[in-house]
Amino acid sequence: MIWPFRRSKPNEPARQAVDAAQIVRRARRLRYRVRPEAVAQLAGAYHGARPGVGLTFAELRAYEPGDDVRHLDWNVTARQGRPFVRRFVEERSLTVWLVLDVSASMRFGAEGRTKADRGAQAAALLATAAVYNGDRVGLAMVSDRIEVELPPNGGIRHLSQIVRALVATPTTSAKTQLAVGLARVRRSARRALIVVLSDFLSDEPITLWRRAARRHDTIAIRIVHPLEEELPAAGILSLEDAETGNRLIVDSSSKKQRAVYARSAAERKQSFPRWCGSAGVDGFTLSTEVDPIRGLIELFSRRSTRRGSP
Repeated sequence: MIWPFRRSKPNEPARQAVDAAQIVRRARRLRYRVRPEAVAQLAGAYHGARPGVGLTFAELRAYEPGDDVRHLDWNVTARQGRPFVRRFVEERSLTVWLVLDVSASMRFGAEGRTKADRGAQAAALLATAAVYNGDRVGLAMVSDRIEVELPPNGGIRHLSQIVRALVATPTTSAKTQLAVGLARVRRSARRALIVVLSDFLSDEPITLWRRAARRHDTIAIRIVHPLEEELPAAGILSLEDAETGNRLIVDSSSKKQRAVYARSAAERKQSFPRWCGSAGVDGFTLSTEVDPIRGLIELFSRRSTRRGSP
């Protein structure tokens, strides 16, 4: 597999630590960067596409006229000599797990529009939509290990904690191993909605994803940058693989070089939906050039239509 490279810069300074005040400013911008009506539209699309959360047993009591006969407990009825029914209540709170890739390859892109930026923005929007619908949200930020984990919870205060974690956690120099985060969240006792946001450049173990998809509703959101799909004719470029440090000199004015690059990008693009189908997950591609809220509304509207929701 050919990885997208970034243009290397001589004597590139190390990333500076983000101070607390800057974190607060970024968190506020992330929370309020979109119009309230757009957030409401996303929350509505999310609600229409969220999986059912099922029923929980509440009590066993004597049958009363009007009770649903399908809920008769025949064993108890036979022992007691009179009809008894099981009463259930609907589980209204869904658990949502957001798994965000913060490995080195997510740094690709212009400042404010890197894959990491768009992933964090999309995660914040998803968390907002879930909390607005009364759901519990958990966050796992992963590279080749779990960098940050926030257990599922609900409410505005927890949403603020998620947003702060999204802006305060930098990308790492590590490689991508999404399986580390997926293995953690798939053990959730309750059925959950798992949304994984990554560039999906690394080969992912299908078996693990199948296991997760059998128990949980799982969505894979692939974040791509246009320069990963088409190499511009910009002359001689010195490129560096963000995760391995390997460097490559490329003559981007060469049509042959650009064709090879485009073929590799096309292979990645075509292999993603095939992999999603094999793994049993719902796949979606999100470009860094598109406002994440538009892409997410499209994703959940499509899922809602597929489920036959109004």
